Parts: sequence; structure tokens; C-alpha cells
Amino acid sequence: MGAANAYLVAYNLACMVGWAYALFLAFDCLLATQGDLTKVWAAAYRPMQAAQWAMCLEVVHAVLGLVRSPFLTVFLQVLSRIMALLVATTAPPVQASWPCGLMLISWALVEVPRYAFYLNALLAPKGTEGTLYPVFWLRYSLFAILYPTGITGEVLTMYKARSTAELAAALPNGLAVTLVSLALLMYLPGSPFMYMNMVKNRKSAFKKRYPPPEKPKAPERGTLFPADGKGGRSTSVAGKAVIAAALKGAGEAGAAASDKCMREKNWRFNYHKHYMTLVRLGCSSPAAALGTAKAGLDWVYSNFEFVTADGKKGPFKQVVDGVKGSFKTGMVAGTKAKSKLSYKVPYNGGWHPTSPKPPPPGAVLEGASLKSQATKWADKGVVEPDAAQALAWTADYFDSGKTLEGVYFVMVGAGSAMGPFPKLLELGATVVAIDIPGSWGKGGPRPTKGLWKRLCDTARASPGNLVFPMSKDQSACADDDEMYEASGCDLMNQPGEIANWLVDWQKTLPSGAQVVIGNYTYLDGDLHVKLALCADYCIQRLCAARPSTAVAFLCTPTDIHVCTDAANAAARKAYGAGLGSLGMEMLFHLLSGGKCLVKNALSPVKTDKKVIQLVDGLSVAQGPNYALAKRMQHWRACLAFEGGHTVSSMVAPSTATLSVIHNRSFAWAYGGMPYFGYEIFKQETTNAVMAALLMHDALNPKSSKNPKNRNEHGIDNTLELFRTQAVHGGLWRCAYKVDSIGEASALIYFAGLAAPAVAAASAIGVALAGAYSLIADKGGKAPPASE
Repeated sequence: MGAANAYLVAYNLACMVGWAYALFLAFDCLLATQGDLTKVWAAAYRPMQAAQWAMCLEVVHAVLGLVRSPFLTVFLQVLSRIMALLVATTAPPVQASWPCGLMLISWALVEVPRYAFYLNALLAPKGTEGTLYPVFWLRYSLFAILYPTGITGEVLTMYKARSTAELAAALPNGLAVTLVSLALLMYLPGSPFMYMNMVKNRKSAFKKRYPPPEKPKAPERGTLFPADGKGGRSTSVAGKAVIAAALKGAGEAGAAASDKCMREKNWRFNYHKHYMTLVRLGCSSPAAALGTAKAGLDWVYSNFEFVTADGKKGPFKQVVDGVKGSFKTGMVAGTKAKSKLSYKVPYNGGWHPTSPKPPPPGAVLEGASLKSQATKWADKGVVEPDAAQALAWTADYFDSGKTLEGVYFVMVGAGSAMGPFPKLLELGATVVAIDIPGSWGKGGPRPTKGLWKRLCDTARASPGNLVFPMSKDQSACADDDEMYEASGCDLMNQPGEIANWLVDWQKTLPSGAQVVIGNYTYLDGDLHVKLALCADYCIQRLCAARPSTAVAFLCTPTDIHVCTDAANAAARKAYGAGLGSLGMEMLFHLLSGGKCLVKNALSPVKTDKKVIQLVDGLSVAQGPNYALAKRMQHWRACLAFEGGHTVSSMVAPSTATLSVIHNRSFAWAYGGMPYFGYEIFKQETTNAVMAALLMHDALNPKSSKNPKNRNEHGIDNTLELFRTQAVHGGLWRCAYKVDSIGEASALIYFAGLAAPAVAAASAIGVALAGAYSLIADKGGKAPPASE
């Protein structure tokens, strides 16, 4: 047992004993007084106080990483307890009330089994899974009754204390009463949050302890992570090996970093520092950037595996290169005229919990209004100036009467919520759609043919055209439903067939036709990495067959990027502004042990020729699989750019997609992030803005994404490609790292919710004070404050 675990054993044992003694005294009192709750506090408060103050160490444990409990949850729980304890000790009259007794007993009944559970988990061979069932059940069941009783006791205790003379005199000008009133208001959002968090924890704990029987594993097929040598296919083992291989590509300096990476014991939570090392080494020289990109992708292609439908298995590239199959081609032509088209961006402000709905039909930016808003975004620091200029260029291009006729966009993941599919068709492009087979889910509640119906219907109502792979000839389909079912392909199982079809399709185009291929796929976990690999295979095959092909990616803002000097300077200037001038932000940073409100501006990478600024937006919570999938896209972008391909790859803003805001914690954080200079974009706005930049890069020969212009835009190192045309939503210029503002943002959002109630309470207080003064001035007698 290590020193940390030994400490935690001693801590949990001491707390369990302290609470158990308080519980014993409380029940002894109840037996002696025939259940009189008003006597409980006096009987048991001494051991309770000691145990409760010791609970403050749990915030430290969460900050230091000794336990995996989320800081915000622990902080709120401890804060509410300490606040109630301070109120009860400051206002002695409430101690002889039944709510105070109820509060103490509820706390003790929760804490004894909780600390017993932690102690059992630390000493059991299998951790939490090896805890005694009675202890396990009590830990995750008693809260259902004791949280409501405890909260009731806390609220009523603090409410009664407000009318005591002792609390009124505790701080000057009745400030203590005001603070308690504010604390009571915070129970409105805080109590449901704490209760539902325990409901979620209970569900997760029982599922983990009693998992459903494993279904028989289907035969392995398609894209696979490498075998880990232990009978499995660990994504952590592979993810670590990929980054270690990429680090070696940086040369001598990367060799030591690679060895350190391979020695990492906790990849899930420590991968971030190795990604940072990778980016810094890549920035050290153009050769290092390209070396890491090539080494990383080479490792993936050589070590990931692929199993064909007939069972042939081997290294991904070797097996997929040998695939000979392909698809038939389907097409749907648009019916709308290609004249009088203008570029439109839906917009009615950023997303907020108070404004969650999409922009209404009339809320549209176009022409002068679009260019004006682009300038406002740049002035506000939501986008970089060159992104605003690109938006203006696109608006002018379509206002001049031009369209996307004759431009072909291959969209891998055409149905993606974040993709540009509808905007491309709206402006007359031909979209080649790669997405899941329409035959999946046939006969079920959500057959995937619905996706193809949506895509085809969008194309028919546009001035553009839609091309897509089919499992049989379009002419052999009896009706549209049959066509939808025959449409699409399985990217993770058919990358070779898809690439073959794309190569054959491009041969039908004029030699001078503009072709762009972009990856817009996303799935959770390891599937995201597999999709990234299969999409990359299709991209490199099409680029090899047609060297003029442009490449497109949407970069996540939550990654490590090269940023502009101006953005770095703005982040440095913003640090300490706002409440920081009063020390509040620094205090929050210190109380969190340095985990919250971390300075955003990083030290630069200095080379012989220039200074390269970085921004660290990587969110550890998203996991190493997400980071790897996005890094693979970076690698392909660097290699394609160096190989002479236009690469439309720029940072997109934080966007309120359904998958994100479905998580309430993210939604609460999004609600408070505007305080830090962010604008959270609505999905419809992001789609239109990023599509406009894609069109700019495809159509404007002077774009910074065209390697012919790299000298003009100062892109010596291919990693500098990502500092251009960034629509980061404020992340780059924020004072604090995005991964460190979540808790503060959520608290700011809740404070905003409480603000109207606080204002109302203040108004009532002012009115009562005025009435009190009026009575006193007229010689009347005001009632005592305690009545």
C-alpha cells in the first residue's frame, strides 16, 4: 500500500469513527428524551463538528487527484454543510430546534456508511467492486431519504437563524443575514443537482457491480485496434504507442520523449502532457512537424488491423490496399434555379440556456449585415481577423452572381450535424455523399434509409446535385424507398471499396474540375479513431489519383493549436481582468489547488527563425481516443499541405449541438462562459460560418490554405496552418484555459439564475427597512426582528 492510500485509509477510518460516535450520541439522546429532536444538537455536536470540518479535506483530495470525485460536486457539498454548520454555531437559539437535530442525524446516517464504503474499497482486493454488499447498498441507497431530510434540516435551520439577533450582529450591517439569504437561494438549483448526481452515481455503481451478461462476441470484422498482447485490443496501449511513434519522428529530441511516453502508467488521465510535448517538438522545425505526422500515420497504417468479409486478416494498409470491390453510382439532381443566390448565415445571437432554440427563419445575415457581424466577431475576439475577411470574401463572391456549379465536394460523413452539406447544395455544388448504408435498421423504429431520404430531399430542393454510392444500379430500384435502402456504405468495414469507387468516379470528371474531400465523421470512443483512419485512407487515395484535390477538416477548439501573436497577447492582457481585479478569480484558482482558472497564455516555442505561440484548449475529459482521432486529421492536413494540396482546416467554435447540451454539466458551463469572453454558437450558425470558410478556401486562389501562398502568410511550419482563419469562439483570447473554467462558468450561470430572486429579496428588504424607519420616525413601535 502506497503512502497516499495509507493516508486515505487513516482519514476515512477517523471520519467514520467520528460520525459513528456522533450518531451514537444522537440516538442515545433520542431514546432518553422519547424522540425529542430539539435535544440532539447539544448531545452530539462536538464529534459532529470535528468530523464535519475534517470533510473540508475532501476538496483538497479532489484537487490533488487523490480521489476521482469531481471538484465541483465535492466543493458544493462541503460548502453547503460548512455554511449550515457556521450558521448553527453563530446563532445558538436555532440549535434547540427540531430542524437542527434532523440535520445532524441525516448527516451522520449518510456519512457513516459513506466512509465505511471508502474504507472498504481501499482495503478490498478489487477496490469498489469488492466492497461488502450491505455497505455498498447503504452507500448508494440511503441518500434517497437522507438527502431530502438533510436539505430540509439545513434550509429550515438557516431560515430560522435569519431572524436571530446573534446572526444579525455577526457581521457589520447585517451582512451575515444577507449571505445566508443568498445561500438559501442557491439551494434551488444546487439541491436537484446534488440529488440527481447521486441517482446517476447509484445507477452507474450498480451497473458496474452487476453488469448484464456479456453477449457472445461476433466474429471480428473490419477495422481493428492492434492486439495488446493480453488477449484484448486496448485503446490505451495503442494510443500511447501511436504518440510514442510520432514523437520519434521528431528526431533525436523526440527519442527521449518517446521513451517517457511509453513509460506512462496512467494514459487516460495523463495523455495531455505527451500531446503537448508532441506539438512543441513539431513546432521546433518544419522537418519535425512533418516527421511526427508521417511517423504517427505510418504506425497506425502498419499496426492497426483489418479483417475482410471472407476472414482475411492483416495490417490495415496491406489488407485494404488489396481490396478490389467497388459500388454503383446514384445521383439526384436539384430542381432549383442557380440564379440570384446569396450567402446566408442564420443568426440571432449566441446560444444560452435562456436562448436555446435555433434562429427563426427571418434571423439571417447576408451581404452587408454578414460582413458587419463578421467584423463585430473579430473585434470581440470571437474569431480571428482573417476569418472575418474570409467570410466577407465569400459573401461578396455569391453577391456577384457566382455559384458553386462545377465544384465537387466529397463529404465523408455527409449527414453529420456539423457538416456543410445543406449549404453546399444551396449554392449549387455537387456533393458526393459518403454515409452509412440505408439498409441498416430495416423494419425497426429508426431505419437508416431515413438519412438518405433527408439527403436526397435536400438535394432535390436545391440548385445542386447529389452523387452517392449504391449497392445496386439506381435504375434497378422500383421506387425511392428502394433507392434509399440501396444507398450508402460502411466506412469502417468497406474503406477499400469506397476508395476504389471514389478513384473511379473522379475519372468521369473534366481534368480541370475542382474536387474537395472532407472528413466530417464522429462517433464516441474508439469508433472515432477507426473512422478517422478509414476516412484518411479514402482521402489519401483520392489525393494520389487527382493531385489537384483539396482536403478539408473541421478542427475542434479543444485541442492544442498554434495561434496568432495577437490572440496570445489578448489572453495575456485579459488575465486578471474582471473580478480578478478584486482578487476573486485568483482566490478561486488557489482554492481549487491550481486546477481552476489556469492561465491560458503559454510560453512560446522559439526557433532560429521565429517565435511560435500555442494555445492549449485540449480537454482531458474528452479522452485520448478523441484526441488521437483529431491528431490524425492534423497529421494528414500537414502532409497534404506540404504535398501541394489546398487544406481547408480551421478551428471551429464551441457549438451547442444536441449531443453536447444533453449533458447538463456542459450546458450549465456554456451558460456561464460568455463571462469569460466566449460566444457559444448555435449549430445552424456554425454550419453556415464554417461552410463559408470552406468555400473561400476552395474558390479563392489567394487563400492562406493554399500552399502556393504559404510564404505570403508566413507558414514555414505546416503546424502554422491551423493559426489561420480560426473561428474559436473566444477560446484563444480567453484569460484562462478552457479546461479550467467549467466549474467557475457553471457557478456564474447559477448566480445569474439567482440574480432576479436576489434583486427581489433586496427590494423587499429595502421596502421593509423603509417601513420600519417610517414607523420609528412617527413614534410607533416596530415589531422585534425575531417575530
